[in-house]
Amino acid sequence: MRDQQQLIDCYNRVAAQKHGMFLKTKSELSFIFKSEEHYVIAMEKDGTVQGYTVFSFKKQSESNFMLNNLVIKEWIYETPQAFLELSTFLNSQADQVNRIEWNTQEDNVHFFLGDGRNGTNHLIPSVYHENAVSGVGLMYRIINVKGFFEELTTHHFNGVTLIFKLTVTDSLLPENNQQLIIEAVKGTINIIESGSYDVEVILDVAELSSLVMGVITVQELYMHHQIKISHEQFLQELQQFFFVFEKPKCMSAF
Repeated sequence: MRDQQQLIDCYNRVAAQKHGMFLKTKSELSFIFKSEEHYVIAMEKDGTVQGYTVFSFKKQSESNFMLNNLVIKEWIYETPQAFLELSTFLNSQADQVNRIEWNTQEDNVHFFLGDGRNGTNHLIPSVYHENAVSGVGLMYRIINVKGFFEELTTHHFNGVTLIFKLTVTDSLLPENNQQLIIEAVKGTINIIESGSYDVEVILDVAELSSLVMGVITVQELYMHHQIKISHEQFLQELQQFFFVFEKPKCMSAF
């Protein structure tokens, strides 16, 4: 039980620092520790677990029991050292497993690998090597636009000074069809009832939710025609205003 608590504490410390992560429920913890298929390896330093990985094995052949893939279900690390130590363990399994399958939300993990290819030998035009299979899972949603921005009056919006009108459409919740005038002064915002503004921003609540979470940028939405900006010369200021340092990560199952 002490070892389990150390793993939980490690996860909770990482979750407290990572944008988008949830603390684990009791059922999630039970699934990790009680499943007979799971193996858990941890890296400990000075009596504290600083990283761990949960993995299982997947058979690749019905006739050859030695052909298996190692499937990483969860990999948590607080420091670069913990990441390298766990990587060393995984690399030591090279003579035991065919390939390692890593379920991750880290876009640029291929920079860490000596060979970024995923083993399929698929080529993507023109002569790009397939390195991962990706999917879209989580969907963040703002259920009260005004309330959301009122909660962010103490948040710093990257030093931007700008007044803009935000017009949001929501086909599911009519009461969330809202228009706000947001005044930003050196990154601090205030919601004002009426008055003049520099630029109007029009978008759906789905795109707004992804934007404020840091999943996508204003520039990307604009080029894909998913946001309307009344005066294009303010595109750069809006890009900076909505910039989020880190994309959200979430390992919780829904």
